[in-house]
Amino acid sequence: MSRLVPRFETTAALIQATNEVREQVVRALATYIELSGRMREFEDTFSAQVLHAAQQLHDIIGQRRRLEAELDRIRTRIERDGYESAQEIEDDVHAVLTAEPDDAAEAARHGAVPDAEDEPGAGDGDDGLDDAARKRIVRDFKRIVLPSVHADTSDASFAVFDVAYSAYKAKDYVVMEALVIQYRGEIGVEDDAGRTVLQEEAAARLGEYRAAARRLEERLRAVRRHVTDAEVHNPEETRLRMRQRNEQIRRAIDEEAEHVLELRRRLEALLDSARDGSDGTPDE
Repeated sequence: MSRLVPRFETTAALIQATNEVREQVVRALATYIELSGRMREFEDTFSAQVLHAAQQLHDIIGQRRRLEAELDRIRTRIERDGYESAQEIEDDVHAVLTAEPDDAAEAARHGAVPDAEDEPGAGDGDDGLDDAARKRIVRDFKRIVLPSVHADTSDASFAVFDVAYSAYKAKDYVVMEALVIQYRGEIGVEDDAGRTVLQEEAAARLGEYRAAARRLEERLRAVRRHVTDAEVHNPEETRLRMRQRNEQIRRAIDEEAEHVLELRRRLEALLDSARDGSDGTPDE
């Protein structure tokens, strides 16, 4: 059987291979942070400029259709002498005009939107790590990464700290482990306590780094599936399309709002029309 994984005869060779894997992790982590940040930016922009506006359009279309149906119902009932008095008409019209929106419409009006998908793989428990590995990652993260990115103990930018803290808060063990590998630096012949690294220990560390690299590459592939080519290569064009779509929706909302106002005026006119004995149809 062919050997797909090379054997290392010395501890030095194991350490060199480990540092080569570390470089792969650092490069993949930088790419992941860039792409995931861009993905979140476009998701936020899409939510603000398209989803929320589309929800508002959906709500006002529903309001217009409801008023159209109610206007037709009340007018038909008037024509058929279905009301006992003008007061009954007034009560019916008043109930229509003051009807409260349903919970879904009210939630949308206050900015609620359907839950978006979480960042691919983040905190989903499918990272293949057991509890012991996760505890080790958290312990190393607190000891190595946090002091390296926190404003009180480092010169790192807030953006770097934000990435690290977001991963910690989300319990994103894949990114946390990659950050540990990055900020631990290159592996030497001695461990953190100054003790010479044994060959078995070096081999175990290499295995950990390779596994971490595979997990990060899987995460990176997931992000790439979510980020379109246009978002990567033509971000300004993507933003422009979102703004244009927002403008289209806003124009449609304005048109629907005019229809709603006209329907409300017609409903209010039914009161006077009923008292005069007409059918409620406005004069041309």
